[in-house]
Amino acid sequence: MNVKVRIQIIVFILSSIVFLSGCLRISADDLYALPEVSEEYLRLQAHINIVLAQGAEFAAPARGPNRQAVQLMDLNGTGSNEVIAFFTVPGESTLKIYIFELIDDDYIIADIIEGIGTDIDSVRYVDMDGDGIMEIIIGWQMGSALKYMSIYSIAGFQNRLLVSGEEYTEITTLSKNDDSGEDVIVLRLPTQEAGGPIAKNFSLMQDGEIVTQEVRLSTGVESISRILTGKLSDSIPAVFVESEGKFDNGSLVTDVLSRRDGDFTNISLHSATGVSDETVRHRMSSSEVNNDGIIKIPQLRRLIAQSETEYFAIDWYMYSSLGERLLSLTTYHNNFDEWYLILPPDWREKVSVRREDAVPGERTIIFSYFATDAEQHEDFLKIFKLSGDNAEQRASSDERVLLMVQGMSAYAFELLAVPDSFGITFNEDMIRNNFRLMNTQWQLGS
Repeated sequence: MNVKVRIQIIVFILSSIVFLSGCLRISADDLYALPEVSEEYLRLQAHINIVLAQGAEFAAPARGPNRQAVQLMDLNGTGSNEVIAFFTVPGESTLKIYIFELIDDDYIIADIIEGIGTDIDSVRYVDMDGDGIMEIIIGWQMGSALKYMSIYSIAGFQNRLLVSGEEYTEITTLSKNDDSGEDVIVLRLPTQEAGGPIAKNFSLMQDGEIVTQEVRLSTGVESISRILTGKLSDSIPAVFVESEGKFDNGSLVTDVLSRRDGDFTNISLHSATGVSDETVRHRMSSSEVNNDGIIKIPQLRRLIAQSETEYFAIDWYMYSSLGERLLSLTTYHNNFDEWYLILPPDWREKVSVRREDAVPGERTIIFSYFATDAEQHEDFLKIFKLSGDNAEQRASSDERVLLMVQGMSAYAFELLAVPDSFGITFNEDMIRNNFRLMNTQWQLGS
């Protein structure tokens, strides 16, 4: 056995001590000693050595959430982890997945899944029908371009192929509305043979039948850049597929996939155009923004200008399961200084922004009230990022109010008018509660 293989086995055994601490008792004194490997793991090593001695090599999944060559997972809901090991047989295009079960202090081979391919692209363990037993979703790599998905039932450790030969670009999952398991979703980019981009949903029924539903993704999609799972405004689970391509108003689109009356649907897609038009934009990724579990899709809105420099607010929209698009909140993002502010609804079309950086070590954004009839801007709020010597002290001087200290920088604000003047909301509590440090995924020029 070569050195690389031996190291992989040792690393797995030592990591198993941590993850399966319920099987081992480690005292405080043991923390100062070299780790001791239990007899069952030594036996497991012997079983793995037998497979390797037959000419197999480890074949860790290349992508996805589970990428180790040897993995731990409670597959049958007993509270005890099984060991899943991934192998390839060089020169034969044969891939094997061994499932080892711990019985009477020894690991035995409970099941073997075999496939054909050059590599294992990904593996997921998903309880699709809510019975407490995991189904195994395998992505098989066939050469440099083709990938095929298979779904296996392993009830009783006698694997049964539920789905095979499903070509895909990406695989994800979607929780069922009634928490009775998860569906598997295959995303596929357009091909000359199969046509436009699609999403296929695979549901496992209680009787063991697989039900498949297919929907279109936006016409013009060329690559999938990001997949998010979260909730709609009415708390229904959904998958948000962010793709790049060529569209009338931008290069990024989000297709929102969920269920409506039991049917799998792309709730954001417009039937007339074949595109989720309301989500088309440039750059910015969707996000929860305010950490409530509901995914919002951003759209830029140009603010009233005080100069030739353009400033933007971001309107964050959420969807309901009926496909209704609702404004959730609006933010102003300062990319340069890495902060953002949630803007009250009554600021809309009444507030302008400008930057002032005249003082060394201080970067300032000024918010002003814009009265259309008067055609003048009245300053009411400054937000500072201060750096350098005594940043925190300077953030608390004069009329400034310290917001937070981050590393060598301090953030502060100053009210320039009586709180809640001009018929819009601004006061110390509102600024404190609505100020956040920026997520770099949302960055754009300020």
